[in-house]
Amino acid sequence: MKKYIPREEEEQAKLAEYLDWKGYCWCHVPNEGRHKVQYRVKQIRLGVKKGFPDIIIFDAPEPYKGIAIELKRVKGGRVSKEQKEWLEKLENRGWLVKVCHGADEAITWLEEMENGG
Repeated sequence: MKKYIPREEEEQAKLAEYLDWKGYCWCHVPNEGRHKVQYRVKQIRLGVKKGFPDIIIFDAPEPYKGIAIELKRVKGGRVSKEQKEWLEKLENRGWLVKVCHGADEAITWLEEMENGG
């Protein structure tokens, strides 16, 4: 019998609940999903950027400016060229960045950061 692997959306909801519970100042930019061409064109015109990280946290330990997390499923999910480029841009600007496979990995990493790790 196959083990159930939560969808990225389920992982996102779990991480969102944790971030709210911890009182982080954070947001998720909804940049996923299939939409009509007209909607996508409008979003691009308004500044939505392809590959932008899933989670942006404005509370970061010194000396960092922020935290960016690209969230993937526990198994599967690939990091696109644009996602890699965004993470590199942010890291070059003093942000902590990480690709996390599942909410539990993200939570563990954030807790390590809180404890000076």
